Amino acid sequence: MIVGITGNIGSGKSSLSKFLRLKGFPVFDADEIGKSVLQSEAKEKVVEAFGRGILNQNGLIDTAKLASIVFSDHSALSLLTSILHPLILERIDKIKSDYSDGVVFVEAAVIVEYGWQPYFDSLILVFAYRGQRILRAAKKFGFKEALKRDSLQLPYSEKLKYADCLICNTGTLLHLKEQSELLIEEIKRC
Repeated sequence: MIVGITGNIGSGKSSLSKFLRLKGFPVFDADEIGKSVLQSEAKEKVVEAFGRGILNQNGLIDTAKLASIVFSDHSALSLLTSILHPLILERIDKIKSDYSDGVVFVEAAVIVEYGWQPYFDSLILVFAYRGQRILRAAKKFGFKEALKRDSLQLPYSEKLKYADCLICNTGTLLHLKEQSELLIEEIKRC
């Protein structure tokens, strides 16, 4: 069974993933898959689309430069996703076949935005209030960038339509850990 973990920026998807890993579950991060694909199978097409100026001195794609382009221009983001997403979904299919005898999780913020729901047997939505999410994300990306990325994501009211499970991450990490343990118990019953 392959389970998607989604939620808007700063919701706590990665924290939930960490707790699941600590309990021995395989958990993959679609962002990490995307970074791997970006520097391998997709590299030539991405450089062709965005120019050699996105390369760093080592000849790798500078993800910060690329992000500044695509998160400021909707058509550039669409172009990048048209290159990366089919390759990411191929890898998710491979994960699903490799772990067909057990439960595996894939964390991805954009499952609902890009219609990836059919790739998953179940979908967990991690919720946090917008103010909490922006403050959390600002620690990693800066305030303006966190707001910009948040604006590209669907509201929870849309994502909730596809969720099989809601994890409310509006409290402490201990509370999130307790919810992850309840989730694991529920999975064991299936």
